[in-house]
Amino acid sequence: MAIGVISELVIYPVKSLQGISLDKSMVTEQGLKWDRHWMIVNDDGLFLTQRTWPEMATIQTSITDTHLILKHPEHEPLQILLESNSTEEKQAKVWKSECQVLDEGQAASDWLVQVLGLWREQKLHLVRMSPDFKRQVSVKHSQGNKNTTNFADGYPFLITNTNSLLELNNELQAQDIPTIPMNRFRGNIIVDNVPAFIEHQSDNLRLLGQDETQVGVIDFCNPCQRCPVPGIDQFTAQVPTPQQPLKTLFNMQHVPDKGAFFGQNAVLAPSSKSLPTFMIAIGDKVEFVNENH
Repeated sequence: MAIGVISELVIYPVKSLQGISLDKSMVTEQGLKWDRHWMIVNDDGLFLTQRTWPEMATIQTSITDTHLILKHPEHEPLQILLESNSTEEKQAKVWKSECQVLDEGQAASDWLVQVLGLWREQKLHLVRMSPDFKRQVSVKHSQGNKNTTNFADGYPFLITNTNSLLELNNELQAQDIPTIPMNRFRGNIIVDNVPAFIEHQSDNLRLLGQDETQVGVIDFCNPCQRCPVPGIDQFTAQVPTPQQPLKTLFNMQHVPDKGAFFGQNAVLAPSSKSLPTFMIAIGDKVEFVNENH
């Protein structure tokens, strides 16, 4: 067991666009409120990400009391009502998940095409989950918990550790490779003051609030195997050092499986799903727990 502190909270309202740093956030079964609430799809409803379109990293996001706002330096902002009045329901796909979604309309589609262009001669569409549809998390690593998520790859929470990043950056520096910031890993809850990679040896994360009184529990599902996105600058969409940091992470081997792993995929624990909605904030204490010790 190790007690740390939440140093950052980040949401990504639109999948694969820039994130928003928060001082505090409401916790829901689907993740931090508004996280991955929207995504961009092509005419066929297939989700699009930085994996194949790095330029998505150049679009900024913000949220007001009433609107989602998308910004790009060369275009006027796009505003989308938080409370949708769309009735245009359609099918969309995130990996193997078929989802019922609502299209945010022609103005949003036109704006995305102006900023990013066409995707293989197809238009772009901004969609949100239909309110009556529930997307299940991957059952393979969720210990049977029937949790739901929005448009995250597989799980509603991604927990990362500043000391794990420090150890990775030390390895990069030893190879004369530039260090990278935490935003490359697109985590939601970033924790400090705990040993590097303790998240890969823990079963859950107890959320202790400011006064170390437990407010909720997040169950870890599996270490997050990284795709090429951590190699993409999250403001410019450039790839400064091809094959990095994946190659270095692969060689560090902090988990039994082979691969480049950083951070923990997680779900809200069953005991916390029945709780009233609760908040977490920067400065809150957290405890990494290994049930076998």
